[in-house]
Amino acid sequence: MNRTVTYILTAFTVLYATSLVAQEADSITAVKRDTLSATRLDVESFITIDTISCIGFEADTISFNGADWSPLFQSMEQLNDTAQGEKKIVSVIHLGDSHVQAGFLTEALRIPMQKAWGNAGRGLITPLKITRTNEPSDYRFTTPDKWQYNRCIIGKEFSSRVGVGGILIEPVTQSINLTIETMSRHGEDVKFNRLRLFHAPTDSFPQLLLDNEPDGLAVHSPAAGETCYSWDTLTNTISLKGKNSLEPANAAIYGAALENGLNGIIVHTIGNNSATYDCYNRTEEYGKKLASLAPQLVIISLGTNESVSSVFNRERLEQQIDCLIQSIKKESPKTLFLLTTPADNKLRKRRRNKRGRRVTYYVENPNLPLVTETIKDYGAKHNIAVWDWYTIAGGKGAYKTWIKEEGMRNDHIHYTPKGYTVQGNLLFQSILNAYEQHTR
Repeated sequence: MNRTVTYILTAFTVLYATSLVAQEADSITAVKRDTLSATRLDVESFITIDTISCIGFEADTISFNGADWSPLFQSMEQLNDTAQGEKKIVSVIHLGDSHVQAGFLTEALRIPMQKAWGNAGRGLITPLKITRTNEPSDYRFTTPDKWQYNRCIIGKEFSSRVGVGGILIEPVTQSINLTIETMSRHGEDVKFNRLRLFHAPTDSFPQLLLDNEPDGLAVHSPAAGETCYSWDTLTNTISLKGKNSLEPANAAIYGAALENGLNGIIVHTIGNNSATYDCYNRTEEYGKKLASLAPQLVIISLGTNESVSSVFNRERLEQQIDCLIQSIKKESPKTLFLLTTPADNKLRKRRRNKRGRRVTYYVENPNLPLVTETIKDYGAKHNIAVWDWYTIAGGKGAYKTWIKEEGMRNDHIHYTPKGYTVQGNLLFQSILNAYEQHTR
């Protein structure tokens, strides 16, 4: 029988430290790890989902491997200190592949984190649909113009100039019209009054103006390749317009980070279908690009696409993990990391049946345990925290249960929205539990 998750998205608070008792204590959320249930008193808006019966709740912990997360937890604790007037933001990056690109996984992590420690904004969004791929359903970029694009994809040549989100779009017309809109899926506040536009680092980048100029508008460029717009009133829609006389490459746009001027957590989502560690390593100065988001924690959810490779090599994977970690550390030496392992999946094969028709079938993925062990071993050797999702999700053969209980798609590799919500909730709870232990 499935256990039930009462996953509160619209009004999630936690009693995790005595300092919060003095704040608005209109209700309490108690999280029970053994049943994966969250019960909140006096709450009308919540989402109830069935969890997956093969989940190993006892394994839902972070192996810190000697990493000291106390600076991060101290920063998170200070977010609730309203006595000091300066703006305080804790920046988290979730970097990954198609499991992250769809947005459901990071959303299930971001919303409860922001309910617990404050919502400082949606964070990084990228114009994925303009590059003809899927994007999360809580925002959209729209444009009447024609663009050429590039994105980091395994097995294909891509421009190393792609931005922090792993993509770029370049105008091929003399006008730039781009509208950005955020949508609330679960009642969370998605409005913003600050937009950081990431673009080609050229001094002559086109001047883009905000349509219907809002009150208090201020525009400045804090660094090459970034233009920051801020204004007074929160909104969920903004339009950028301008003329372009440059070559497309010099007018490239990479994405935008949205903020609301409040203290709290920002969880930046960076996901690209079929991405690997090597994809991000082949991106020019990627550590420097990530540093623009000032990350205090980088969660890396990669390894699935390495596991399905026919030429997998453990030593090469370890080198690629190290290359990415070191490039980020070089530009952000105080950043903490959390490596996650990929879940159980199967390899898709095709063959012809007796009638000559091509049929699809699935076989065991022999590389998956090797990828998991490589990631865990790297974390243990280099004092980097690891969240072993492979084990938590049920280990070898768990895909059968995930498909049966509607947590995994029939492609035997990607989750359903339900599955990603369960995964993101468990990741949040593991971080919350570690935070609670620190604050005791």
